[in-house]
Amino acid sequence: MGGEILIAGVVSFTLILLGLFLGFILLKVQGE
Repeated sequence: MGGEILIAGVVSFTLILLGLFLGFILLKVQGE
């Protein structure tokens, strides 16, 4: 019980981190 909620939280957290990371890279590339 609650395992699905935990997995969903981990997945969304990972996606948010990935989005921030990609956005940071895009900003660095455009800044050069």
